[in-house]
Amino acid sequence: MFYDWQVTICFYTALHLVNAHLTKNSLQYRQHKDVNHALNPEVPTSISKLPLPEYEAYIGLQRLSRRSRYLVNKKDKTVTSIQGFLKQWKHLGRAIGNLDKLMGFFFGKYSLSLKPISFTCAELTKAQRLSHVIVKT
Repeated sequence: MFYDWQVTICFYTALHLVNAHLTKNSLQYRQHKDVNHALNPEVPTSISKLPLPEYEAYIGLQRLSRRSRYLVNKKDKTVTSIQGFLKQWKHLGRAIGNLDKLMGFFFGKYSLSLKPISFTCAELTKAQRLSHVIVKT
């Protein structure tokens, strides 16, 4: 229930981790596009780039959050503007998996620890093994 808010919370949790990472490199940005550029592993001069799997996890979370907040799907170019995209278990499962991946990277890079987050999500009972998220059944 309330998948849209849970997905959005996953993204903003990741955004706080990313902002802390950028601050460690004396960087601060106000627009998502600038943050994305700073994290992009294909930008050779970036001092704050992420490895590709973590970058893709962050971008995936950003897309899921946008979809949750505005009921849009940027990937689907054939949809009319009046069609909404609802959130389902699978979207929350993807968001949690992406957040877990980012938490693993940043916690390892900066020697951080945090009590695991508990979620109830049917999609995760059959999903990958998570390190920083406890799945309640």
